[in-house]
Amino acid sequence: MQGGHVWCTKVLQEINKAKARVNTMHIICHDRDNLWFRVTEFDRLHDGIISGQYRVHLRNRTCDCGRFDALRYSYVHIIVACQNLRLDPMSYVNEVYKLETMYNVWRHVFSHVSDKRKWPPVSLALFKLLQKRELHRKPKGRP
Repeated sequence: MQGGHVWCTKVLQEINKAKARVNTMHIICHDRDNLWFRVTEFDRLHDGIISGQYRVHLRNRTCDCGRFDALRYSYVHIIVACQNLRLDPMSYVNEVYKLETMYNVWRHVFSHVSDKRKWPPVSLALFKLLQKRELHRKPKGRP
């Protein structure tokens, strides 16, 4: 917002970490029109040790790793696919990570009710706990 910042700093840090891992990925485009890819992730690129293969579907915003589906921002597999197509990976970050959206949560200010007679009544009666024998744990050892 001020200073040209649009995205949450935590998300930008995670995306920058993911961009550093792009070199350990190999991508195969299966359907350029529908934005469907297979990404192979290597533990050690030069040794050829594969740590996983993932299907990325940019149009549906899904990835087999599950992180993109859960977190809703570009993870390393999405970034590799975007680089292959020369797309901006930030276009796949959900709107909830925008600073404007985060600040809008606090936009509505609660009004102060100064007159205590206008407060809703609160019941201060204590409730009684009922004991259920089946919820008790059995003591260890001999009875």
